[in-house]
Amino acid sequence: MLKFNPLNMLKRHILPALLLCGGVLTACEEDTATVGSSVIPGYDNISTSMDVYPVVSRTIESGPVLANTSDCYLGSVVDPETHATTTSSFLAQFHLRENMTMPLKEKMVVDDSGEVIADSCKLTLYFHNYYGDSLTTMKVQVQELNPAHGLEEGEEYYTTLDPSEYVSDNPAVDITQTYAVRDLTKTVSTAAGVYRTVEIALPVDYATQIIRAYYDHPEYFKNSYTFVHHVCPGFYVKSAGGVGSMLNVKLSSLDLYFRYHHTNAAGNDSIYNGFQRMAATEEVIQTSISTNRIPASMLDESNDYTYVKSPAGLYTELTLPMDLIVGGEHYTDSINQVRLAIGRYHNTTDSPYPLAPPPSLLLLPKAEVQQFFLDKRVGDGWTSFITDFSASDNRYIFANIGPYVSHLRSLRDDEAGVKPTDTDSERQAKYDAWEAANPDWNKVVLVPVNADYNEVTDGYTNTTTKTLLRVQNQLGLYSAKLQGGPSGNDLKVEVVYSRFAPF
Repeated sequence: MLKFNPLNMLKRHILPALLLCGGVLTACEEDTATVGSSVIPGYDNISTSMDVYPVVSRTIESGPVLANTSDCYLGSVVDPETHATTTSSFLAQFHLRENMTMPLKEKMVVDDSGEVIADSCKLTLYFHNYYGDSLTTMKVQVQELNPAHGLEEGEEYYTTLDPSEYVSDNPAVDITQTYAVRDLTKTVSTAAGVYRTVEIALPVDYATQIIRAYYDHPEYFKNSYTFVHHVCPGFYVKSAGGVGSMLNVKLSSLDLYFRYHHTNAAGNDSIYNGFQRMAATEEVIQTSISTNRIPASMLDESNDYTYVKSPAGLYTELTLPMDLIVGGEHYTDSINQVRLAIGRYHNTTDSPYPLAPPPSLLLLPKAEVQQFFLDKRVGDGWTSFITDFSASDNRYIFANIGPYVSHLRSLRDDEAGVKPTDTDSERQAKYDAWEAANPDWNKVVLVPVNADYNEVTDGYTNTTTKTLLRVQNQLGLYSAKLQGGPSGNDLKVEVVYSRFAPF
């Protein structure tokens, strides 16, 4: 695995750049012809230069991506621009709130045999965003997961998860229902906004089973873990038919309804309606399943453009032109800035339902994509970088990936065994041998991500500071056609250098 050695990079390439920065700061009020001369001892000064190089790129399939998320998606759509088809479903467990209580057993309404019974039960899906045609009739299927083989904490689940491994052979719940967004007139207002709901009626017997378990085995209701493993393992919520809309399900809840006796202040016995809710939250496991049918034309390596698509769809792979950036006269130069601006092509299809470009892209080494998300990293500005789509420029702009380019230069020199005394031909021979064993060393990928920030506004200056908190794979429906291709003519990288030179 390619390893980042910041110490080597600091000694070889960053210290000269820091000296340059000092020169620039000192020169704010000086003649620019003498930039740096006032801070560099002896007979040295610093000169800067900029070059532009072509970047080769191609579209690659993402493969399975890590899918632990609090956002889930349900539906199936065809991208009107590329004709790629995406279908999303999800699995969800339900969180048991602490100190959950029910009325005393003797207060509950019972059946003819004296056993506690429920009135009704439903699964409610809450959403306020959706894509597609609100008139399209869609079908959803809900199946109970297998209590003996459910989702487990500590496991990592991917978008290619096979739900058949987790659904019971004879599930207590197996319901299919149709819906259309237009018909979902019921709304729920919360602090987070107004949601529409899809309500799926579950068997009354299932609710009765849960309520009886509460009285027969109170230890099963101690916490979410015991509830999931002994009472309700969760559900597979499957897009089972229809193409044309997709819901962004922000929350799912299992709602139980029952009746119980209560004596009021006047001493009269009345029957009250009771309600208990368990919600799918971040405290328990939710995982999305996504499948894509990608037209072969999107992966054609002769295309003079590339794609990024989510969920679990397409990445753009870039080959950084390291031989050009650090070769020849620039071998001993310090790299101050490497700017990469990637333009997006506008959709050419006239459709009322175009897919939007991903809000954020992550640039990182190709070999580290899976581990980045497993380790729950965020963009560090050294080997991984995040940028947001600029609607005004219609571009994704990575202002400075210079630290990573400098790292790659040091890495290749160190691991290839290059010495300062090597001739150009000796150095190239070592490079060739090392690169043959590390073919992806200079390849990075653009990954659609969901970036969560914490924003704090200073009350005195009225300035807002954003801190990146979390980066997850983007599981929403997005797609963008980007400048690029095998020629490198349409995608460039701008490099600013500095070097010491005698007076």
